[in-house]
Amino acid sequence: MSPKEILDQLHERGLLPTGQHALIDRVERERPFSLHWELRSVLYVGILFMSSGLGLLIYENYDALGHVTILAGIGLLCVAAFAYAWSVRPPWTPALTQSQSPFGDYALVLGCLLFLSLEGYAQYEYNLFGDRYGLVTFLPAILFLALAYRFDHRGVLGMGLTALMAWVGVTVRPLDLYLKTNFFDERVIYSALMLSGVLIGAAMLLQRRGIKPHFTFSYLLVIGNLMLVALLAGMFNVPDLRLLFAVGLALACMLFDRYARREQSFLFGLMAAIYGYIGLSYLLFHYLRPDEYVSTFYLLLSGGVLVAYLLTYKKQKIDPDAPPTGPISR
Repeated sequence: MSPKEILDQLHERGLLPTGQHALIDRVERERPFSLHWELRSVLYVGILFMSSGLGLLIYENYDALGHVTILAGIGLLCVAAFAYAWSVRPPWTPALTQSQSPFGDYALVLGCLLFLSLEGYAQYEYNLFGDRYGLVTFLPAILFLALAYRFDHRGVLGMGLTALMAWVGVTVRPLDLYLKTNFFDERVIYSALMLSGVLIGAAMLLQRRGIKPHFTFSYLLVIGNLMLVALLAGMFNVPDLRLLFAVGLALACMLFDRYARREQSFLFGLMAAIYGYIGLSYLLFHYLRPDEYVSTFYLLLSGGVLVAYLLTYKKQKIDPDAPPTGPISR
């Protein structure tokens, strides 16, 4: 909902006088346009390009440079990035905090990317971890999660959660990364569900205790998708427990929908609707096996209903008497 729509609603309800409504509306329309997020995006893209360029340089010149030289260079850059980020670290607080330098966040992300390059190159060239493939992803996961909480950085938190998800898949079936899709394996499905349940529960517990409550959004976004995908995979690939997975998917979608309406979050409402629609459609086609005409009619009708349902999130009205729920994420 745009600021103008909010002002109009407050004015229509008589909560905002006409003069103040006109003044706030004019200030909103004439205020300077912020380039904050555009500049941040450009800097992050620059870090990604720098990391990619470093990888290309190594690939084309590793014979001339030598493996030890390459590892030493990456290691020095990684240490320098982490050292700068640490020198401008914000003071620890369980609440939302800001970096003391505009470049501290980018140095932290660069250090994390360089750490991945260093670890991957060492494993590829010297087989540092042997056949213990899980350590390759488990160590970055622990490091990134710790750094995310210390530096209050949701980007690094996302990297840590992604590495933790990869660790579950690698630990259960390492060769599946190369041979086939992981979610055809029942053990990976169960491991993903266990991991998602533990992490979502931990996120809710930390939010209740006031420890980085703004991280809950990232947990639910990343791990919530993992849980919903795993439930769908169970429906598709575990025939004996298909209905049990369907019940679990329906319950998860209901909880995400409830959370979306409470927080007025269209994103989580979209997740609940899309995954629920896929699961329901699969069950209908699997058990009823409709013909071509019925299938076409169902897809047209259900698609329209889905769009109309999603539009209800856009039409939610603001209750000025309702207390704010949940933390405000930056």
